[in-house]
Amino acid sequence: MPAVIGFDYGDLWKWEDFDPSRLSSLMRSFDAPWWVAGGRALDLWIGRQTRAHQDVDVAVLRDDQKHLHEVFGGWELYYATPDHRLLPYRSDRWLEEPLHGVWVRPASDAPWLCEFLLNEHENQHWVYRRNPAVRKPLAEVGVTALGGVPILVPEIVLLYKAHELTEKDEADFRSALPHLTASQKAWLLGALDKTRPNHPWARRMRG
Repeated sequence: MPAVIGFDYGDLWKWEDFDPSRLSSLMRSFDAPWWVAGGRALDLWIGRQTRAHQDVDVAVLRDDQKHLHEVFGGWELYYATPDHRLLPYRSDRWLEEPLHGVWVRPASDAPWLCEFLLNEHENQHWVYRRNPAVRKPLAEVGVTALGGVPILVPEIVLLYKAHELTEKDEADFRSALPHLTASQKAWLLGALDKTRPNHPWARRMRG
């Protein structure tokens, strides 16, 4: 496989089959919080697979990014640029906004394990990178799914998904909506009102 420098990463989607136990084993020495994110987190929260998935997203805090090099020493790490390139992520590089995606694989001819998503926080609060007014105590950002895998809470997953509104995001919202508690809906509604007023999901939750 050619070097990925300068290549549009949409053409490079070859991923390992998702194995929560393998991921948990690899992350055992990651000395900081982490959570499975995206549609897979919703499936783990609901307790069944609701649709096919292509990639694997794992959320970590931006301040903990150096731990990735410690855990995945000898692996290939690349960071995603806003113009859809993957560039080598060296241990002496510190990623600042708008850079927030780190792709990891064991070798150049191997599928990707996952994409680590760098999340913002201030002190003991998670902060939504698109609107710092939206925040949540770090202690309330994750839950443990069946099998002991940490996942992002569904209201945060859906907030990220509300930005693009792709078909898969719509499918995830439809699957998750019946399972959301009143407090989860209230938080998501408040976050959408601050970031995307009159969002169609807000209207559906209120209706």
